[in-house]
Amino acid sequence: MIKTLALAFLPAMAQAGAWSDFETRCLSALQNLTPPVVAGLGQGTREGDVTRYALSGGRELIVDRAPGDGISACAVRDPENAPVPGFDDWIAGAVREGLYVPVVEGRWQSHLWIEPKLEVQKDSGAGGLMLRILETRLET
Repeated sequence: MIKTLALAFLPAMAQAGAWSDFETRCLSALQNLTPPVVAGLGQGTREGDVTRYALSGGRELIVDRAPGDGISACAVRDPENAPVPGFDDWIAGAVREGLYVPVVEGRWQSHLWIEPKLEVQKDSGAGGLMLRILETRLET
């Protein structure tokens, strides 16, 4: 019975993918002014200020403590470039509520509710899908 129940949830867990990882480990953390959530991921692989952690499904969590375009950043890369309707729904709602404003295609910045100003990014390309949030240096 338990095995059957667990197998029933596998498709939903697979669909959660990059958006679920990003929301839990990056978005919620940085919006609450806390570090990215790396619990349970081991030491990761560190290269300078960037640490990479393996996630399920071939995805990768990338934590950057000093990106050139901000103070700190957190991203989830999905080499499968799977659609992320959860992200698309979330950002559409955040824009509607005035929490984020579009900057350029695939980039949205927080609007008047938090400092440091945050930027959320969604990029799809040859390297896969990248969802990223960073603390910028763009405070007014």
